[in-house]
Amino acid sequence: MNEIIRSSSNKIIKYIKSLHMKKFRDEYDVFLIEGEKLLQEALAYKASISMVLISQSFSENEDYNELASALKKDNIPLYYAEDRIFKEAGETDTPQGIIAVVEKAEFELGSILSRDELCMVLLHEVRDPGNAGTIIRTADACGIDAVLLSKGSVDLYNGKTIRATMGSLFHIPVIQNLDTSEAVLKLKDGNVTVIGADPHSSESCIDLPDYKRSAIIIGNESKGIGDEVAALLDINVKIPMPGHAESLNAGVAASILMYEFSIRKKHAK
Repeated sequence: MNEIIRSSSNKIIKYIKSLHMKKFRDEYDVFLIEGEKLLQEALAYKASISMVLISQSFSENEDYNELASALKKDNIPLYYAEDRIFKEAGETDTPQGIIAVVEKAEFELGSILSRDELCMVLLHEVRDPGNAGTIIRTADACGIDAVLLSKGSVDLYNGKTIRATMGSLFHIPVIQNLDTSEAVLKLKDGNVTVIGADPHSSESCIDLPDYKRSAIIIGNESKGIGDEVAALLDINVKIPMPGHAESLNAGVAASILMYEFSIRKKHAK
């Protein structure tokens, strides 16, 4: 084991703490993940891991040796910190013993549009990290091809967003900082049917045909997608609700629509 870091002024600790802020994540093109589960997902899906910080107590855990061997096999630098210092470096209230610095993956919308059949989800100014993370996780579960985030949406690499994805961030292409109107026009130019969610629509999501190439737009939690974007859509659909609730939150609505589309696609094959 390398020397244990015992000072918060150590350059490794200061670097990791700086990545709590978006401006430094953007500057270095990296982000943080915490915990063994997320690290195992990153390793399994060949994410580029720059370094890993281990707490002193986790290094005494029975899972440590196997994990350390996997990291060393991939030549990933390992550092160790006493528990007090490790807690300062992390973002969570309950430290999980592992912090990894991971390089951001880059995806191009054009390469995704080259597929014969596809279904994507575009989030328009969705600002809640829990909603965004849940949508990414559900998209992964439903076999959605990609998730697109508009400008004004929550940062994909916000710690809360990453934790809400439960590792799905490493399974599915996610592209952020898109202009919604430009993205919709590009999708339509690529023969993608662009579908919005509108509780007042006469079309039910249950009755739609199987579109071979489709994109579902989920709007901002309070303002929706706005008139400018709405005017560009091919169709709006509603989620039938036999109960008394007037609406669903963005994460739930997106999940229902993605599931409907995934089941329809499965039955069409």
